[in-house]
Amino acid sequence: MKPKITLCVALGLSGVFHLAFADEPAPFPDPPPIRGPSLPGGDKGKMETYWLAPYVQVSEGFGGSKITWFTEDGRIRRQTAVGGIEPGFIFTVGHGEVMEGVNETWKIVLPPEPKADESGYDRSGFTTSTPDSRVFVYEFPPKPGWVELDIYIHGQLANTVGPFPQYKGEEVQLSDDGSTALIVWKDETKTTTQVVTTSSKGAVRLRVDCDNPVDSPIAAPDGAGVLVRPNGEASGQNTYMWYTQEGKIHSLEINSDCCVGWIPGTHQALFSTSVGETPHYQLVDWDNGKKLWEIACPGNVEALAIGLTPKLILFAVAELYQPGPWRGSQFTLRNGGKDWIRKFYAVSVQDGSIVASWRTDDPERLGNTDRDKFLSLDNKLFYLTADEFTEIHLDDIFLKKNGWK
Repeated sequence: MKPKITLCVALGLSGVFHLAFADEPAPFPDPPPIRGPSLPGGDKGKMETYWLAPYVQVSEGFGGSKITWFTEDGRIRRQTAVGGIEPGFIFTVGHGEVMEGVNETWKIVLPPEPKADESGYDRSGFTTSTPDSRVFVYEFPPKPGWVELDIYIHGQLANTVGPFPQYKGEEVQLSDDGSTALIVWKDETKTTTQVVTTSSKGAVRLRVDCDNPVDSPIAAPDGAGVLVRPNGEASGQNTYMWYTQEGKIHSLEINSDCCVGWIPGTHQALFSTSVGETPHYQLVDWDNGKKLWEIACPGNVEALAIGLTPKLILFAVAELYQPGPWRGSQFTLRNGGKDWIRKFYAVSVQDGSIVASWRTDDPERLGNTDRDKFLSLDNKLFYLTADEFTEIHLDDIFLKKNGWK
């Protein structure tokens, strides 16, 4: 079973994880040389723990991996050993193809995967889910050269979509609201390409002819539209094409590293762009194919994570600590090194202006920032690091309360 690996965006609101920082030419001190054993005789057992979701902790290391679910008052609710961990689901150890939700209590037993046929054709499936665990998708080939989707909602099979003639090995793309997008051949002649989307409830929303070759489909909220890009051409790689049930409506050149995600309930998408050394972000309204605004990343650094809400875009960044009156001009960095502070910026969806910001008073080394992320669960917005998690209250931002200024 091949899990989904997201390098740039988790489309929509699990957020996007940018793992570099920038404040000066070398954002962090140069990497240390390769280290030898940290203990005499070498390490015999080592554990790493981190928060996968609110009240869900992962322990990895000696003896394998284990997930622990806690109650809100800190008691252990349950534990299980796992064979694989994804943002919204896990592979259970020792039980065949059994998937369990991280943030919901469902369990899905997938049919055994057939072995490769005599030609060596790989018939393995592909699994993915939304970060909140609400929607789980199993993509599989019912026969060589074809593709089909089983879409589960809250752990129950909601719809089977397809089969379709598979297009160049393309896999389904899942947006954070549960919408999917898949590029297929229109029929067995393999002369016309189509893009298919499903809604957040698993129903087919659109199936339209599109340009060929294309890749990277991105379903808009509820599958009402989809973005695709040309594939295999020297020019046009930065062209995003917007399709609805009426066909191709708009095309726009965007010098973009990736699409960060959609403003919930709209057809407005946030893109990260390359402009000099400072990352930039632009918001595009695909109903009219126009760029609404473009800004440099707040703090002029790269974002650790980005959270999208209907009125605000939240940027979490790490800024190099600078002594000052808020901390004390005589504060001494440990061992003469560089320390950092986490800072949060709330940006208006309407015009890209900074509405408010929040920062910690305590500099730290921030050694494991690759697990920083926003996560929306049950109409609540959380921010997680490897060691901590918190709920972010949007009212605090608008009212400038609890450290927001």
